[in-house]
Amino acid sequence: MPLPLPTLVAFAVTAVAVVAGAAVDVRQKRIPNLITFPAMLALIIIHGVFSGLPGLTEALLGLVGGFIIFLIPHLFRVLGAGDVKLMAAVGAGLGPSALLTVFLFTSVAGGVQSLAWLAAKRLSRTGREPGYRICYGPAMAAGTLAAMALPLFGQPYLSLALPHF
Repeated sequence: MPLPLPTLVAFAVTAVAVVAGAAVDVRQKRIPNLITFPAMLALIIIHGVFSGLPGLTEALLGLVGGFIIFLIPHLFRVLGAGDVKLMAAVGAGLGPSALLTVFLFTSVAGGVQSLAWLAAKRLSRTGREPGYRICYGPAMAAGTLAAMALPLFGQPYLSLALPHF
C-alpha cells in the first residue's frame, strides 16, 4: 500500500535535511542552523497543514523527543549542538513513533562509521590527534534514511513491547 502524500512530502524534506546536514558536517565539522531550523519549521508546517492539530501535535512531540534523545550526549560533549537540532528536525518529520528506530539505526551506522574511521587512522598512522570528534551527520543520515525505508517497503517502525502487569 503506497504511503499518503503528506508522509512522502515529510520524508522528502527530512531526507534533504539529513543528507545536506551530513554533507556539510563532513566538510565543515558542523551542522548549521541554516539547515536545521528551516527543516524543523517546514516539517511542522507540513504536518499542521496536511493533518491539522493531530499532525501538528505529532510533529512537535517528535521534535521534542528527537531533541531530548540527542541532548544527553551533547551535555557530555559527545555530540555537537547541530547534531541535536538535526535529530529534532528528524523527529518533527517522522514523528515520535519513528524515534526508537531512527536512534537504533543511527547508533549502528555510527558504530560502523567509527570502526571505519579508526581503521583508516590506524592504517595511515595519523590517529594520534587528541580531541578529534567524528562527524555524526553521516551516521544520522544513514540511520534516518534506513528508518524511512521501513514504511516505504510496508514494514512498521520498531517498537518497544512492554509487558502488561
